[in-house]
Amino acid sequence: MTAATSGSLFEEGSASVPDIVTFYRDTHPARLVVTGSPGGGKTVLALELLLALIGNRSEGDAVPVRLSLAEWDTSAMDLEAFLVRHLIDALDWPPRLATNLVRHRLVLPVLDGLDEMDPLLSHEGRPVLDRHGNPRPDPDAPRARTVLNLLNIYQDGVSPAPLILTCRGAHYDALPEEDRLRTAARIDIAHVTPEGATTYLAQRSNASPRWNPLLHQLRSHPDGPASRALSTPWRLSLAATIYYRSGDPSELLEHTSPVDLDTHLLSRLIPAATELDAVTRPHSGRGIQQKYAADDVQRWLTTLAIHLDSVRAGTTAEPMGAAGTDLVLHELWPMAGRRRVRAVDAVVSAATILLTLPVAWLTPYPTVGVLGIVLVAVAAGVLAVLNPSPVPHRLHWRRLTTPHGRVDLILGLAAGLIAGAGLSFFADTLLGIGFGVACGLIGGLVVGAIGEPVTAGGPWQILRNDLAYGLMSGLAWGLATAVMAGLAFDPRTGLAFGTVGFVSGLVGLTAGIIARLVSGILPRIPTGIAAGFPATRRYLVFLLCSRRRLPVRLITFLDWACDAGLLRRAGPAYQFRHREIQRWLAGRCASFVDLSAGEVVRRTVTSRPSGENAWGRPAPFYDLTADGRQPDHSDRRGLSSTCC
Repeated sequence: MTAATSGSLFEEGSASVPDIVTFYRDTHPARLVVTGSPGGGKTVLALELLLALIGNRSEGDAVPVRLSLAEWDTSAMDLEAFLVRHLIDALDWPPRLATNLVRHRLVLPVLDGLDEMDPLLSHEGRPVLDRHGNPRPDPDAPRARTVLNLLNIYQDGVSPAPLILTCRGAHYDALPEEDRLRTAARIDIAHVTPEGATTYLAQRSNASPRWNPLLHQLRSHPDGPASRALSTPWRLSLAATIYYRSGDPSELLEHTSPVDLDTHLLSRLIPAATELDAVTRPHSGRGIQQKYAADDVQRWLTTLAIHLDSVRAGTTAEPMGAAGTDLVLHELWPMAGRRRVRAVDAVVSAATILLTLPVAWLTPYPTVGVLGIVLVAVAAGVLAVLNPSPVPHRLHWRRLTTPHGRVDLILGLAAGLIAGAGLSFFADTLLGIGFGVACGLIGGLVVGAIGEPVTAGGPWQILRNDLAYGLMSGLAWGLATAVMAGLAFDPRTGLAFGTVGFVSGLVGLTAGIIARLVSGILPRIPTGIAAGFPATRRYLVFLLCSRRRLPVRLITFLDWACDAGLLRRAGPAYQFRHREIQRWLAGRCASFVDLSAGEVVRRTVTSRPSGENAWGRPAPFYDLTADGRQPDHSDRRGLSSTCC
């Protein structure tokens, strides 16, 4: 392995990142581990490198793609399968293209958050703190060690395949050396120096005298506990955010341990962000003023954080995985209770079908029509209960222009015409032709134009596509049943059957049953095809069941939280901007085992409004060292960076 022994993120006087790119390109094999303290800028450095590699990419170079390791089910797939699934689900790449690109190593995996795969070291359910007050990592870390084992066997021919990995330094160092990533260079992010921290806070303070006591303490005691605590970009940006407009920054001097300081800052973050957002962004992009009370914001975000804490990333074989990270709209419904949501979903589905009862009097036999609609409603409710996890779909008209789409369209039309010809032997020829044309229309549109389940795109875009998909499938089934019933009986009966067919197609009953039968005959057709929009319906049912725990306009609130700097968008999901926010909200009343004190310490966190948000970051320091070498901190360079 060859790698530079030292370097910096920026050259002197340069606003680009050539040094780290050169460092990575000169490393053979091109494997890199980025470590640092919590909030030290690991993800930011990886993203800076990712963007620089894309900006300087030559033809034939691998395309860097960032993935969250917390979402990797290591018991079900290797790294290749994980990459392919991410390209298909999150980036909407065609399966065959994604598989070929990964197989030929044209995708450079940027794997973020190895330390987030396993829970922290605990004793009787309580996190264990080290002598500095930081939570201790679990040295066993079964999922992280499994990941490293899979990464070590990830090859490009006979050589280790390129990749970039981020992990907290304490978590990585706690792993046995033989389990770490082999033949890899390591970048260790150094702490912010007292001089850098003082300069940053002085620039952010707007020369307010409120900051003078804290700045004086940092300058006069550069090795003091306050300087050590305020040594990461994360804590410095929080401090600047909380006390930007009001409050006494000298309160920070009372919290000298990292955990105490984090608790103090995080307890004031949401009130500060809410207050600042109301001042600086009084109107949303839609022209509607959005104002939320800090208590409501904290309660709603706490509910979401607790949900993520209960969604473990492990599987049945690995039940003790770390908490989840992604808030995907159509996957939030278990928060309101699985049985409760399914029951309400069944009632809503059945009630929707029952709304068509008046059309029974358009048929020659109204009593039979009423009975039939009731049976359809019951079946719709049963299908809703039995649907364990609705998946959103979308219309994919461009698929009809592809060879596979044209073939499926022809097959659908042919199948319908054959079915109509068969019916002609037992019924009227006109009825058979009408039945064949209707079935051919349904088969052609459903099989040829409606795409597979999709998770790529923005959070609201996925539900919007699913809604359009449901309307299309409902119209198709309604038209088919109207044509068949109209030819068999009369136009009024056709209208009645078409109405019931439209609503049942909208709910997904008719198509859901047929799709289960067809999927066994034609494996190419995805199960659940043309099954209405049950994913959107269940999301709406979830909002109905959660009206006292979450805002009714949940998407609007989540978008507001992203603009306020509390959340961020990650493809189809929302994520907390920093894992420390999520962890703090999920465990605001927690017990810790303090090894230095030999006792159990219980902290109850409260919040009070103060400060204002101003998202910015101080200058971290990056030491680039080969794995196994101690970083040399004698010649640090201050680096400016914008951290998320």
